[in-house]
Amino acid sequence: MLPVTTVSGAPRDRLRRSFTPHRPIHLPEWFAGRTHLLDRAADAVNTSGRHVILFGERGIGKTSLARVLAVGIQEPDSPVGLRAIVVVCSSADDYSSIWRKVFQEIQVTQRQLGFIQDATAPVVGRIEMDDAAIEDPNDVRLYVRSLPNPSVIVIDEFDRVPNTGDTQRLMADTIKVFSDTDVESTIVLVGVADSIADLIAGHESIARSIAQVQVLPMTVTELSQIVQRGLNYAGLDFEDGLDAKIAELSQGYPAYAHLLGLWSGRRTLDANRSRVTFADLDVAIEDSLLNAAGNVQQEYELAVASVRKDNLFREVLLACALADKDSLGRFAAVNVREPLALITERDYTTGAFQSHLAKFAETQRGPVLKKTGSRRNYRWQFLNPQLIPYI
Repeated sequence: MLPVTTVSGAPRDRLRRSFTPHRPIHLPEWFAGRTHLLDRAADAVNTSGRHVILFGERGIGKTSLARVLAVGIQEPDSPVGLRAIVVVCSSADDYSSIWRKVFQEIQVTQRQLGFIQDATAPVVGRIEMDDAAIEDPNDVRLYVRSLPNPSVIVIDEFDRVPNTGDTQRLMADTIKVFSDTDVESTIVLVGVADSIADLIAGHESIARSIAQVQVLPMTVTELSQIVQRGLNYAGLDFEDGLDAKIAELSQGYPAYAHLLGLWSGRRTLDANRSRVTFADLDVAIEDSLLNAAGNVQQEYELAVASVRKDNLFREVLLACALADKDSLGRFAAVNVREPLALITERDYTTGAFQSHLAKFAETQRGPVLKKTGSRRNYRWQFLNPQLIPYI
């Protein structure tokens, strides 16, 4: 078990601090697993001319990884050390507005970040910003070069920016300009994507300048570390195997490990005990379903709704969640057959549930799945992967 961090506060408060299913991790001491990804990203940040693209499914922990990276690489004790800026994109953003956010964030937090070293000294390095001037990568280069500290600029949820304009191409050009002109700052793009081609245009021209870090579902071992650390921090023990069971139920998604750990611990404390049991977990599963993130409850109910009592929508969707998947989360109809047989205790042919898969890809049921490939070689994939552990 991981060591307990010394901390004050009641066990229930500590439990709430240690398990945060509805917000990203932002402090390194709370970060569990994925140290190899953190190391890769940090190595790129510390390499001149290298930039980082973090990509993967929704809810997989990209934002936590990026924020922990930003905190960990800062050098607050050095007047000329690295500083980090984090901004979050919206569907209303374009290239200019993203960089306005970056520079506004710098202006607002200059003193905290160390851009101003002495409050009594004349202001040095303050950016006088003309909104209309942020039009192309060279404008950004000049602004960033004017900063007194090398900076790591994390641009989160970049996938939310509409791809109808030039934002993706201009951002790729900015990375290239930074690399070609030895700008001592690093851009970290974070977004939902199956590949960087889905996230940024012109990626071929910057291939040598970027570290591509794909964030995949967490392993059982990594998710177990989240549970161990959280319960240990709250001063709670647990039955052998409970951490692994929570990890298995979470299906690779850290938010569910946090959710199940939180509610299991609460049930234990409500009973005035200090040892979390499998019985606590059983009850916590029901609590977690009621408190799942986002709209997964509504998405699930819409997907399986039917007036016929003998329908198989619930069973087929559960089998889809349990089906063996490739690294991109895709599965074939044949992968659904075995888990469906275990669920229903009946061996269905793929033809018996092909229509269910097709209907899951229709608007009437969400859609909850998307179909790729060609006839006889179709692949299916959850549009919202956070539904997988919920189901």
